[in-house]
Amino acid sequence: MKLIDDEYYIKFEGEEEIDFIYEKNKAEISRMKIWHGYFYFLLNGMITKEKKLIGLLYEHNKHEGWYESDEPWEIPDIKQAIEQFNNYSENNFSENEKPSEGILLKLPHILEKILKFLEEARKNNGEVYMEYL
Repeated sequence: MKLIDDEYYIKFEGEEEIDFIYEKNKAEISRMKIWHGYFYFLLNGMITKEKKLIGLLYEHNKHEGWYESDEPWEIPDIKQAIEQFNNYSENNFSENEKPSEGILLKLPHILEKILKFLEEARKNNGEVYMEYL
C-alpha cells in the first residue's frame, strides 16, 4: 500500500501542485503533494547570488524539467537535491520577493518533510520523480 502525504496541499485542492514520487523497482512507494505556491517560495529561498544554478534550481529557473514534462520527471541526482534543499534560508529572499509571514512560517516544516522524503529514497536506492499538476 502506497502512502500519500497531502498535508501541504489540503485546502488548495484544484490549484497547481507538485508531487514528489518515491519509487523502488518501478513500484510507487510513497507520494507527497505540495501546493505549488509553497514549493515556488521554497525553491526561491534556496537560490543564492553566489552559486551557479544547477540541478533542481536550474530547472526551476528555466521553467523546464517537471514543468514541461507530461510524465513524472526523475530527479537525476538525489544527493545534489538534498544539498540544495539544505541551502534554504529566509535570508535568500529579497525584500520584494519575500512571501507572507503565514507562508514563511510553514516553509521550514515543508522543507523538513521533503528532506526526509529524499533521504528515505536515497538510503534505499530508490528513485524520486516530480510531477507538476
